[in-house]
Amino acid sequence: MNKLLYLLIVFPLLGYGQSTKRLTGYVQDAQTGERLIGATLFHPESGKGTASNAYGFFSLALPAGNQLVEARFVGYQRLNIHIDLQQDTLLVVKLKPGVDLEEVTVRGHDKSKVHPELSNLSFSRINLETIDRIPVILGERDLLKSLQYLPGVKGGRENTTTYNVRGGSSDQNLILLDGVPVYNVSHVFGFFSTFNNDAIKSASFYKGGIPARFGGRLSSVLDISMKEGNMKKESGVFSISPISGRLTYEAPIKKDTASYLISFRRSFLDLPMVLQQKLVGSKQTYGFKFYDFNGKTNWIVNEKNRLYLSLYSGRDKQFHRSKDSGIKTRGHYQWGNLTSILRWNKLFSSSLFANFSVYFSRYQYEQEVNNDSGETYTEFYTSSKLWDYSAKFDFEYYPGTNYTLRFGGKYSHLVFKPNILQIKGNEYNQKFNDQYTNQSDLAELYFENDFQMGAFNINAGGRLSNYFADGEHYLHFQPRFAAGVKLGRGYSLTASYMLMTQYLHLLTNSSMGLPTDLWVASTGNVKPETGYQLAFGMEKDFNQTYRAGVEGYYKQMDHVIRFEEGETFVNANENNWEENILVGQGRAYGGEFFIEKRSGRLTGLLSYTLAWSERQFDLVNSGKWFPFKYDRRHDISLMGEYKLKSTTRNEKSLSFGFMFQSGNKLSMPDSEMPGLILPGMENYASPDLPEWFSTRKTFYEPNNFRMPSFHHLDIGYSTKLKRSTGKTYSWSFSLYNVYNRLNPWYYYKKDDKVRSVSIFPLIPSVSFTHTW
Repeated sequence: MNKLLYLLIVFPLLGYGQSTKRLTGYVQDAQTGERLIGATLFHPESGKGTASNAYGFFSLALPAGNQLVEARFVGYQRLNIHIDLQQDTLLVVKLKPGVDLEEVTVRGHDKSKVHPELSNLSFSRINLETIDRIPVILGERDLLKSLQYLPGVKGGRENTTTYNVRGGSSDQNLILLDGVPVYNVSHVFGFFSTFNNDAIKSASFYKGGIPARFGGRLSSVLDISMKEGNMKKESGVFSISPISGRLTYEAPIKKDTASYLISFRRSFLDLPMVLQQKLVGSKQTYGFKFYDFNGKTNWIVNEKNRLYLSLYSGRDKQFHRSKDSGIKTRGHYQWGNLTSILRWNKLFSSSLFANFSVYFSRYQYEQEVNNDSGETYTEFYTSSKLWDYSAKFDFEYYPGTNYTLRFGGKYSHLVFKPNILQIKGNEYNQKFNDQYTNQSDLAELYFENDFQMGAFNINAGGRLSNYFADGEHYLHFQPRFAAGVKLGRGYSLTASYMLMTQYLHLLTNSSMGLPTDLWVASTGNVKPETGYQLAFGMEKDFNQTYRAGVEGYYKQMDHVIRFEEGETFVNANENNWEENILVGQGRAYGGEFFIEKRSGRLTGLLSYTLAWSERQFDLVNSGKWFPFKYDRRHDISLMGEYKLKSTTRNEKSLSFGFMFQSGNKLSMPDSEMPGLILPGMENYASPDLPEWFSTRKTFYEPNNFRMPSFHHLDIGYSTKLKRSTGKTYSWSFSLYNVYNRLNPWYYYKKDDKVRSVSIFPLIPSVSFTHTW
């Protein structure tokens, strides 16, 4: 162990003499002042380089004297920096948006890759401009749905935002917004995500070789950063689709010193419904609506200190009101997130950068129905709540040209109220399940060693976590390792290993991310989920245009949770949720392949995944392994864009997306037997008695039915008109499910026949966006 620590920490420090000087600074958009994440600084003479971090900061050790450094970022013009480096120097690098033809050559030689120790199958930096042109249903651009085109990422039901990565469940995906975990990411029962693309600056996605600075989930990390606000001038975006309208506005508070951004999205779903009900004189009013609000401000105190304050709030609400025979009935069914974070960037020296954060994240679901006759009043209320209070610190230390040490820690206090039910009336007020409120604490430390040795790039580190709940504590060390080696002629090999621990569990019985899904904590009786993953890959850059890769993986998971389909969480029996779950293990393995065309009028990505995913529980299926419900054997995805002949003022393009996936697995009853009338229900026995009172349906093996293969083709057309004033007007037209494939959305069994329901035929849509 001592030798390993020597190799990881001491060895990279050797050999760095005193003849080098350090070039540090920030990379930003020249027009807005927005810091750029993942921009590369490259020194052609030595072949060394670095990438800007999540705050646009970089640090590069170079020989003293006159030096040439190239700064690059996808979608921006390359900048050559000539500098006489006689001492450590702090520099702000300003890149101009635009196409740089030499960018293709750079990418072809893999000089701008942000994580050279990871394959492009394990790490992806999401191109937000591409998302804006992917054809989508009802004109709503969606970051989470775009992930489902990536190999190894499988969606839940058709057109929902939940996704599963390499055989894991949806709750095993960590989703961060400006560093804060978001616990429910779905609007409209899973059909749209909570993320407003107009407010997003960048997004990075890990599904293998996850660095030690991330923790808390087993399968993947989606790290989303909000825009910071224009430091130069006022600007904005207005968008409208058949579903919602969006408005984003950003401006400097003080030019080049402080700025702010506000972004608001609101659905239109309730407006025509309520109007129609009023026009016909209906005694009932009902509808559905959702909103998102993003806010952010930042202040450059001086060249070594900067403050950020971010806020997100989002909510869905289904409501109804009625008045009949003097009785007023009102009810709502709502859920949403609230997150906020205060961050302080501190540059201690040219070699030491730090970020300190405190954040709060809340998820809350509630349902309320009340009846008021004037004389009597009754109310039914149920809720599920989660609060996350955390403080963390992160350091990046750059002692030499080829070595970066990252270290930090976090402390979190979490409160769970997973199933509160209350019944009130004129003379009574009874509350159930409040005794199952749970509080827990989590302390974590991590370190990462990121260094280059010749053709090798290595990231090695670990995460130590200690979790406290119910008088118990769980101590886990999670080693992480990723390595890449360049073999010449465009070939490279990658390998990674990660051990992950997850202290939170999501009790769910669907694939839609419904608000009734309950987040619960590990307890003295329910252990944390743990899992490891091994991955090996090879990539090839064929020329300046094409790149291809293949990667195989194996994942093992322990203490995974199973909650039976059809069970309900909302009850007044005061049953602890721990009594209604089974704990077992899982495994997943497979191979992924991609080929990408990165330049020319036609660009795109073709990917294929061959995968297996299984679960095992001692009390299910006689203790034998059985397929997980997302055990989709084959997955083919294709997305692309063809740029039509355009001018400098008018850009036009055609886009397309195609998916083919093996069907989901589900449990279909294969036997029925007479049931017993429940005690107290004898007087209600009749031919109209619900079927579940009189029969019991069972299945011999879980997930014994595979749905037919799922596939659909979408096409889109986009046009953008640019004015000399800087304003743009964009129209997007799309057709979802071009050949009208009626993919089954769910199945049920009736009269010994399996029947299906499909809800997404051919759907046209249009959206409009104006920027200024």
